[in-house]
Amino acid sequence: MARRIALVIALGIAGAAAALLLLFHYPISLTDPVEVTIRRGESTKEIAASLDDSGLLRSRRLFRWWAALRGFDRDLHPGRYKFEGKISMSDLLDSLRNRAAVVVRVTIPEGWTIAEMAPYLADQLGFDSASFVAVTGDKALLSKYGVPNHTLEGYLLPDTYEFYWGVEATDVVARMADAMAATLNDTLRARIKELGWSVHEALTLASMIEAEATVEAEHPRISAVFHNRLRTGMLLQCDPTVIYGMGGLPDGRSLLRGDLDHPSPYNTYINAGLPPGPIGNPGVESIQAALYPDSTDEYYFVADGAGGHIFTRSLDEHNNARVTVKRRQNGR
Repeated sequence: MARRIALVIALGIAGAAAALLLLFHYPISLTDPVEVTIRRGESTKEIAASLDDSGLLRSRRLFRWWAALRGFDRDLHPGRYKFEGKISMSDLLDSLRNRAAVVVRVTIPEGWTIAEMAPYLADQLGFDSASFVAVTGDKALLSKYGVPNHTLEGYLLPDTYEFYWGVEATDVVARMADAMAATLNDTLRARIKELGWSVHEALTLASMIEAEATVEAEHPRISAVFHNRLRTGMLLQCDPTVIYGMGGLPDGRSLLRGDLDHPSPYNTYINAGLPPGPIGNPGVESIQAALYPDSTDEYYFVADGAGGHIFTRSLDEHNNARVTVKRRQNGR
C-alpha cells in the first residue's frame, strides 16, 4: 500500500513537473510586436513584472523560479528588446541571457563637444549624462590615450555607432576614443611629426577648423589661414574659441564685441598661439585639413552670409569684405 502511495505521489510530482516544463516552453502568440526595456540594476522580480505587464508571461512566479533554478537570474542583461510572433518563457530568458537586444544607432556630428554629446547619448542609450562627462575626465583613460589635458575633448571621433541600449558610458567613450586613435594612422602621425607638432596640437587646430568651416571644400583653406597666422605670430582670433571658453553663449545669442575680451585661456583674441586643447571633436576632413593646408598667402576670412567665407590677404581687404557682407545682409 505504501509503495502504491509513493508511486502515486511520484507520478503526481512528475506530472506537475512536466506541466510546468510544458508551460515554460509553450509559446504565447503575439498579435503585434512588443518592445520591452530592461534597465540596468533591475532585479529578476522587476524584469518579470515588465515582461508580464507587456503581455509576455503566463506566470511571473514561474519565470522567476525557472531563472533561479537554472542560475540565470544573475545573468540577465539590460537593453531594449523586441519580441514578435510566438515567444515562450524559455525564449525570453535566452534573449535576455544572450543580450539579443535591439541595436541603437547613434550619429555624432563633427564638431560636437562632450557637453553636446552627453545628453544626446544618455537619451539614446539609457545612461546618465553626468556619468558620460565624468568618464571623459577619467585619469586612467587620459593616460591610456596620451591626452595632456583634463578631458578627452577632441579625442572622440564623430561618426555613426551602434550600441545596445543600456551600455555603460565607459564602453561608449572607449569605443569613440579607439576610433579616433585608429583614424590617426601611421601616415598622419608621421605628418604631425613632420610639422613639429604633437597629436594634441593637431587635434586642437582641427577642432578650430571644424568649428569655423561649414563648406567642406573650405577646410584646407581655413587651415591655411591659421597656419599662416601661427607662422608669423599673429593672434588666431577664432570666434569659436571665445565661445568655448565662455562655456557657450547665454540664451543662444550671437557673439558680441565685448565677449572678445572674455578672460579665458581658450580666447585666441587675447592669447597667442593655439588654445590649451580642442574646442570640440573634429571629423576626419578637419584633421586632414589641419595637417595638409592649402598653399595660400591669406590671413583673414569672414562669413559671407551664404554658408561660405570670403578669404583675403590683408586687413584692408578683410575690412572691405566685411562691409560687402554687411551691405549684402542689409539688402544694399
